[in-house]
Amino acid sequence: MAEDNSRGKLLRGGEFYSRVESRLNTDEALLSELRQLGSRSVPRHEHELAYITVILSDYLEGDHGKLAELRPFTAVFNPSGVRHATVIGPAGAKLFTIELRHRHLQELGARLPEQTTFDRGAGALLWPGLRLYSAFKMQAADPLLLESQMLEMLAALVSSDGAAADGETTQNSAPPWFGRVKERLHEEFRENLRMRDLADDAGVHPVHLARVFRRIEKQTPGDYLQRLRVRAACCRLNNREYPLALIAAECGFADQSHLTRVFRKLAGTSPARFRGALSA
Repeated sequence: MAEDNSRGKLLRGGEFYSRVESRLNTDEALLSELRQLGSRSVPRHEHELAYITVILSDYLEGDHGKLAELRPFTAVFNPSGVRHATVIGPAGAKLFTIELRHRHLQELGARLPEQTTFDRGAGALLWPGLRLYSAFKMQAADPLLLESQMLEMLAALVSSDGAAADGETTQNSAPPWFGRVKERLHEEFRENLRMRDLADDAGVHPVHLARVFRRIEKQTPGDYLQRLRVRAACCRLNNREYPLALIAAECGFADQSHLTRVFRKLAGTSPARFRGALSA
């Protein structure tokens, strides 16, 4: 097939510019761990299959000269046919990609978003992606486990409540004070925040805050805070010299055992085993 330079190269399922370190084919998806050693500017291209990428190291992505920095432990959904370019810095990049097979999506009757969607740690897309990555790396390829995590990701994408995967809401659905509450959670997630403090800042009653937060985010403020803390811990686990006890203290956990309990609940494995998967 001739390349259409106005659209960029079309990459079929399983085709990437970066090196494929390991791969697993299932009836539902193509799972690939990608690694780029050193700098590279990837030309504008599009993918045949819709796919989710879990970012495991920094890199830039965009199109027409508009590049956005994607931090580690961000999940990105791209619909099939989306055109983008990629710039990888001197440190290279490590990515985990889940390409969704057309036939499986048709069988499910799943209608995916038509635009790129991001989850920067507080939404419902990243965590099943990390659990899937853990199982993939540890070769725990139980079909039910893999399929359940992929279905959880699809459920996050096809949610019909108007909320994006990263918890961003439309202005019509969120009250004016809601953005301030989320901003404070992101800025002060290491602190011992109380509902009363958040409610005072928002100028509402704590019960009203809890009700509205649950309605919009489908989780409590405490659950939201835990996701932010575990994502911060994931970033530090990339450094093998970082003691787990120090990571726990810096990310707002009571101690290392508290970190391990919450981490296992969200990522499906212990911090130590997850660190081993990242460095493998």
